[in-house]
Amino acid sequence: MKVTGIIAAGVLAFSSVAAASDIPANIQAGIDNPNRTEENRARDGDRKPGEVLAFYGVEEGWVVADLASGGGYFSEVLSGAVGPTGQVHAQNTAGPRINDRIDELTAHYDQFGNITLDITEQGEPLPYEDNSLNMVLLSLIIHHLHYADDSGEEMPARSGEIYADIKRVLKPGGIFAVIEHTAAPGSSRAESAGWHRAPEAIIKADVTSAGFEFGGGADIHVNPDDDMKNTWFETGLRGKTNRMVHKYVKPAM
Repeated sequence: MKVTGIIAAGVLAFSSVAAASDIPANIQAGIDNPNRTEENRARDGDRKPGEVLAFYGVEEGWVVADLASGGGYFSEVLSGAVGPTGQVHAQNTAGPRINDRIDELTAHYDQFGNITLDITEQGEPLPYEDNSLNMVLLSLIIHHLHYADDSGEEMPARSGEIYADIKRVLKPGGIFAVIEHTAAPGSSRAESAGWHRAPEAIIKADVTSAGFEFGGGADIHVNPDDDMKNTWFETGLRGKTNRMVHKYVKPAM
């Protein structure tokens, strides 16, 4: 285990995504990894990891960071997808939600051979070298970053710092992968934050303001019964929300 410092936690054009039968072999190997927990495996139908990671183009040998990785749902799949020549950094911020699980997760990740658990302190920079990662994944966390009480309808300054730090650690051409519960188009930062969601247009504007290029989105998680104006964990939509799957790219130059 590596202990260092870190962060806390419109209509867009969509790209086509791979059909389930077209999932690349390395990503399918990640899904089929026998070391995955049954709890995480049971979420595959909702999270569709094959389609998601195929859209991001994850390759063998990549070095990736799964920020705020929690119990490691994507870290587990990424382990097989990047293979033995790749590396997965399962990052979590120190605090009551993770401190009691450090030993359990460390022992679990040891089975995979290429996952490190990085427990970091709130407010500190990412503990990775400049230009060192092929991809940084932020799944279902960015709705905590697009609004703060003292920022109103402007992007919080701290969020801009976080995006800049993610850009710092990515290689030129590296991918910032964002998955998030989508809020209804036109909803405000405050309103959507109350729903634990974020509007696509606001996220696109915030992340590109940090110097990323928008590389497209994928309509993988679509539910016509989700009006995107609700608090999903209070309305029976856990795992069933409309979710944006966005790709942002660090410019090559």
